[in-house]
Amino acid sequence: MTKKKVWILDDEWFSHDVEMGIYSDHDIEYKVTRSETVKEDLESFGKYADGIVAQIGFPCGRDIISELKKCKIIAASGVGFNHIDMDAATEKRIYVTNMADYCIDEVSDHTIALALGVARRLRAYNEQVRNLGWNPLDTLPIKRLRGRTVGLLGFGRIAKEVARKFQVFGVHVIAHDKFVPEEAFAELGVESVTLDGLLERSDILSLHVPLTEQTKGLLDYDRMKQMQEGSIIINTCRGAIIQEEALSKVIKEGHIAGAGLDVLAEEPPSKTLDLLYMDEVFVTPHSSYVSVESEYELRSRTSLNVIRALEGERPEFVLNTIKEKTV
Repeated sequence: MTKKKVWILDDEWFSHDVEMGIYSDHDIEYKVTRSETVKEDLESFGKYADGIVAQIGFPCGRDIISELKKCKIIAASGVGFNHIDMDAATEKRIYVTNMADYCIDEVSDHTIALALGVARRLRAYNEQVRNLGWNPLDTLPIKRLRGRTVGLLGFGRIAKEVARKFQVFGVHVIAHDKFVPEEAFAELGVESVTLDGLLERSDILSLHVPLTEQTKGLLDYDRMKQMQEGSIIINTCRGAIIQEEALSKVIKEGHIAGAGLDVLAEEPPSKTLDLLYMDEVFVTPHSSYVSVESEYELRSRTSLNVIRALEGERPEFVLNTIKEKTV
């Protein structure tokens, strides 16, 4: 009997011990491909794969999908899936999945950490001390967190956990998400508001939406000017939701007090990006998902989800609608 094949498209991780163990236990052959060999590996292995794991950042487009002979599933190795051509996969009746409920603790913790770091001016203080300064008053005004309003753009799994954690600090949490029923906000004591209301009332605005045609560039200059003077922006979802030149401008104007960014429109960024050099801005390298536990969970659960599809079961977190075959 011919072994099932899984093709892993991955430019990020260089060890796949977790996957190797799981696929070996199920007598599945696998191959890891880097972008520089994708054409050769597609011809020799990929087009015959029964399943594909596509690491975020490795495009799995129509050029690859159109060549697949018997693939049942393309699994995004993470929460994001905009690197996979959904239409091409659906046309070939291939499931597209992600791991929607992994790293919730990590990303929500990172969101809180960025917000506190910016609000408490930790980068500016640290730079001052590293340059042998020692003046706690040599900074922008720092406001007490208790009593302030935290706004969440999007109210999915991660945003809900951010709301729970932020409420411990005595803040009022508001959120905007037109796809979430009102009772979901009420269950957590979060006030549902319009987009305009969110922008106008948030002292700290935290972004938790996917990158789509509707959300790309959503935070432009005019929308950020709607926010209160001295407010803060936190982004742990996708960089292109913010127009970065506009963010730099409103910070320099003193309207926005600072930003905490785990994601950027271009990753890694150009060394000319102003935001990298501003004391008011914390930038981390798209690392909010990282922990020993989350990495293992992602790799193991993604592998098992692929196996589920290969064994004829419906996998978890299917993102597209596959029409049943007609007789």
